[in-house]
Amino acid sequence: METQIVAFKLLGFLLSREQRQQLAKLQDEVRRITTLVDAFYELLGARNWIFTGDLNLTALEHVVGTDDPAVAESRLVEYYRDADRVRFGLQRLWRFEAMRPRIPLLEKALRDYLEERYYSTILVLLAVMDGFVNDFEKESRQGLHTRSAEDMVPWDSVAGHHLGLGHAHASFVKSFRKTDESEVTELYRHGIMHGVLVNYDNVVVATKAWNRLFAVTDWADARIRQAKPVEPQPGLRESLARWRAVKERRKTIDAWSPYVCSIDPGVTPQCEVASACQDFLRRWAVGQWGLLGAHFMQVAKEPESPGRLAQLAKDLYGTHALTEWSTLQVRHTAAGVAVVDVVLTVDDRTGRAEMRWVTTGTDGSVACEWEPGRWGLGPYGLPALLDDEAAT
Repeated sequence: METQIVAFKLLGFLLSREQRQQLAKLQDEVRRITTLVDAFYELLGARNWIFTGDLNLTALEHVVGTDDPAVAESRLVEYYRDADRVRFGLQRLWRFEAMRPRIPLLEKALRDYLEERYYSTILVLLAVMDGFVNDFEKESRQGLHTRSAEDMVPWDSVAGHHLGLGHAHASFVKSFRKTDESEVTELYRHGIMHGVLVNYDNVVVATKAWNRLFAVTDWADARIRQAKPVEPQPGLRESLARWRAVKERRKTIDAWSPYVCSIDPGVTPQCEVASACQDFLRRWAVGQWGLLGAHFMQVAKEPESPGRLAQLAKDLYGTHALTEWSTLQVRHTAAGVAVVDVVLTVDDRTGRAEMRWVTTGTDGSVACEWEPGRWGLGPYGLPALLDDEAAT
C-alpha cells in the first residue's frame, strides 16, 4: 500500500480523478489498519493477546469496539470459537515444512477445542509450538520455551509490536515452583507443562494457545523474510503497472459469484475440480500413494518431492480403507476455492464429507480459478465423515 501511495504522489497533478480517489482510499486503509492494531494492543496487549496476520480486520473492528478490556477479550474468544477461523489458520500452516508433520495433531486439538476439552488443546498446542520452533531453525535446535523474549520479536511483522509476541513471551517462560490451584488465564507454559499450575482448563487459556501458535508462525515468516536479500524497490512505472494489475484482478474477483456444479453418476465430469477429486478417491481406494499425494495442495515455491508426498499420503490414508465412494456436487465458494461434497465408506462406516480444493499458481501462491494453476486438496488430512443419515 505504501509503495502504491508513493507512486501516486510522484504523479501529483497528473492523476486522474479516479486515481486521486484511489489514493485517498489507500491512505484511509493504511490509517484504518494502524489504528486497529494500536486499539487491539491498547485493550489486549497487557493480557498477552497478539495481533496476528491471519486475523480478519472487519471482525476485529467489533472486537476492539469497546473501552472494556474484559469485553474485548470475550469478543476475541468468541471470534476464535468460530471453527472456520482456526481452520483457516491451520490451512495456511502447510507452507512450513517443520509444521506439516504436526498438522494431524493440530486438527485433533481443534476438535478438542470445539468440544470444550480445553486441557487437551492447551497441552497439544504447547508441545507443537515447542517442536515447530525447534525444527524450524535446525542449526540452533532451540525450542520455543528456551528462547529469550528478545529473540521472539518478529522483524517487520504486526506481531512485533512492543506489546506483541516478545512481550507475551515473558509470561510464557515465567517459572513456577509450587503447586497452585487458583485459576489462571495466562498461557504459562512452564507452570502448565511442569504440572504445578493445575487449574488452567478454561477457554481463555486454550484460545490464547491458538493465538500464540499463529503468532509463532508469523515469527517464522518474519525470520524467512529477514534472511532474504533486500530486493530493489520498484520504479514508478513498475509500481503503476502493478497497481493496474491488482485493480483489474480485484474488479474481476468482485464480479465473481459462488456457483454449484452438479455431477451426474456414470458421466465423466466436465468440471476440473470434480475430475481431480474423483482421481484422488480412485488412488486412495487402490493404495496408489504417489499419485494420491500428487493431488495435495503445494503452497511453497519449492514443492515437496514426489517421494515425500507419497510417504505423507501413505501415513495419512494408508491405515483407512476406502471401499465405496461417490461425488455429489462441487460448490465453488470463492474465486479459487471449491468444496466437493462426497459420500465415502471408510473403515466400514458410510457418511458424507466435504473435500476442500484450492487453486495455486506456479509460484505457490493461491490463484483464481481462471488463472494458470492447478487444483490441490487442502487441507489434505483424512476427511471428517458426517453422520450416516446425511449420506442417504
